[in-house]
Amino acid sequence: MQRSQKTVSLIYLFCGFLTWMIARELVATIWVAAGIPMPIDWMISPPDIVAAGAGILTFVLLVRSTRVNEFTNEVITELSRVVWPARKETMMSTGVVSVLVAICALIFFLFDMLWGAVVRIFYG
Repeated sequence: MQRSQKTVSLIYLFCGFLTWMIARELVATIWVAAGIPMPIDWMISPPDIVAAGAGILTFVLLVRSTRVNEFTNEVITELSRVVWPARKETMMSTGVVSVLVAICALIFFLFDMLWGAVVRIFYG
């Protein structure tokens, strides 16, 4: 359970960081679009301050929510029960998918060439 809680906290920290990154870009874009001058003498820009607040708020809300904690713990428990395929099986599946994608690409290429010729004949 201790390891699971560390994993959950790390996931929440990542969510807070992701929120910070997205909010920083969003606030900076809105700031520039609104034509508000950026204060030069500040060590940290206003979009960074707002984004850091959003990231911290996200982290705190996720940590304090019992429903989110229960859900995340259940997901981690279910993922620990997953039986992952062996390397050989993964390589075989990858090969089959690659060959099928190549065949489909070839079929679409030939269809596109045929359709292009028909269109050139029709319009030319």
